[in-house]
Amino acid sequence: MVTFREIVDYIKLEHTVFDLPFVFSGAVIASGTHYDWFKFLMILVATTTARAAAMSINRIEGKKYDVTNPRKREWSLVRGSMSTSTALLLTAVFVVIFEVSAYLLNTLVLMLSPVVLFLFVTDPFMKKVTRWRHIYMGTTIGVGVLAGYLAVTPVFPTDPQIYLIFIASSLWIAGFDMIYVIPDIEFDRKNNLKTVMTEYPVKTGLRISVATHVVTFAALALLIFYFSTIYYAVALAIILALIIYQHYIINPDDPRTIRMSFLGANSFIGIIFLASIVLSLNF
Repeated sequence: MVTFREIVDYIKLEHTVFDLPFVFSGAVIASGTHYDWFKFLMILVATTTARAAAMSINRIEGKKYDVTNPRKREWSLVRGSMSTSTALLLTAVFVVIFEVSAYLLNTLVLMLSPVVLFLFVTDPFMKKVTRWRHIYMGTTIGVGVLAGYLAVTPVFPTDPQIYLIFIASSLWIAGFDMIYVIPDIEFDRKNNLKTVMTEYPVKTGLRISVATHVVTFAALALLIFYFSTIYYAVALAIILALIIYQHYIINPDDPRTIRMSFLGANSFIGIIFLASIVLSLNF
């Protein structure tokens, strides 16, 4: 019997800290100062279950590789505490909940929900196709910014601010994913899995990650024209410091620094960004 704790670990629930704040930033901008808390709850459910389904698909598709990867030997599918049939059932449940929550939001979100599922389903296969899978994954998650906006206001925005947030969040995630895969370089090369780090020397890969985050910050900086408050200015300074810090501490030969960079600095960026948007719009 699979426990709730195993399911939480299986879908890496803690990783929602990367995308939920940006999804809600889209919803907050669409809402202005009038929040529909039921919609916000449905956005939370939809985002969490969409990511859970994506993570489950990733785990199932990657199992044939993960069983030989020492870093992943404690994963539930690898060690056998969760069967593939159970994982498939969980995926189906997550998809159903996601679709129901999309239906409860509005017709446009429901109509676009298959696009989100398509991106999530195809993402795990990109590592067999292109070294730029990081960008595809970042975009897949970054689409949540637009989804959050459309969940509240079912009309595509004409103002660039939502698209700037989409670019920033997508490239931020892509940039730190390039760092995250460093411990798997040799394993990925042996199994013909493509990443920036398998196709280039590590130093070059890190430079590409830095360049990606430079564009991230540029997009965030342009938002100062929309959120010209002290709250956003302070948040921007903190985010810049966290981006610099995550690159500064990296030692490719020390996996601890990879984890510190991935879950340490990055865990706060989205939350700080969302808080600054809420404060800027309400005070």
